[in-house]
Amino acid sequence: VVRGLIAIKDCKTERILINLALVCVISSGDLLIGVYLVVLSVYDSVIFGKQFCSNQAEWLTSTACSVLGVLSTLGSQLSLFTMTVLSSIRVYGLACNKTMKSSRINRTSVIKTSILVTVIVAISLTIAILP
Repeated sequence: VVRGLIAIKDCKTERILINLALVCVISSGDLLIGVYLVVLSVYDSVIFGKQFCSNQAEWLTSTACSVLGVLSTLGSQLSLFTMTVLSSIRVYGLACNKTMKSSRINRTSVIKTSILVTVIVAISLTIAILP
């Protein structure tokens, strides 16, 4: 994630900026899934251990379970939506290869990329928090 963010400021074209920004969002979603799995394994092995069955109702109604559920859903939705958008952009680029020009980065391209990432994050957060 950090390497991708550093690489974004060195982008020279709008295509590369959008691709790198979306890949950073995918890696952020994957990082959230990794954090979720580590925390879940700590709860399973250290906190509950062999007594999970007797504490199952307590765990399922706890705040920690809810937070981990949001974290897991957010990470998977971020990856899913971002891969869908990235694939759609690439298919469009292949279909319209002759008409697309690789333009240099300007303020408008940064704003478009920021809006795209913000919409993906907002939709993912909404889906993760609502249920």
